[in-house]
Amino acid sequence: MFKKLLLVVAVVFMAYSMNAQFSKGDKALNIGIGIGNYYSYSSVIPAFNASFEVGIIDIPNVGVVGVAGMGTFKTAPHSYGGVYNYSTVTGRGVFHFQFFDTGDFDLYAGLGAGIGFEADSYYNYSNSYPEVEEFVGARWMKSDKFGFFAELGYGISSLKAGITMKF
Repeated sequence: MFKKLLLVVAVVFMAYSMNAQFSKGDKALNIGIGIGNYYSYSSVIPAFNASFEVGIIDIPNVGVVGVAGMGTFKTAPHSYGGVYNYSTVTGRGVFHFQFFDTGDFDLYAGLGAGIGFEADSYYNYSNSYPEVEEFVGARWMKSDKFGFFAELGYGISSLKAGITMKF
């Protein structure tokens, strides 16, 4: 009996102490750069990315489901002339974890799917194909409207980081 009471008190305390950083109806814009990639062309020039997300489903004491759109662009000059450009447009499903107190941090994970475009001016080649991404990330909100984000995962960049703005 005592263990059950202790468990109930712990769950209530966790639910009360949560500081949710992303809620149903929230809108967030991430703008950043990315480094590292899983594709054949690499460059010291970072990838550029932007995503816009809206919280759509609140699961009390568990988390928030969001939907987002993302666009990315990367360029890599050939050492023997020409340029390789790669860009993606994807839709994303994101789950924001809220079943433990994260303070100023918003922890999330998700999947994305869309289309990738590549063009190589040296070989006069262009192509488009399905694009899939998976990621984990965190936002560190410095105020109600401004913060920073970082994501690790598979896509045009293995590590993305930048600023985030909430509306």
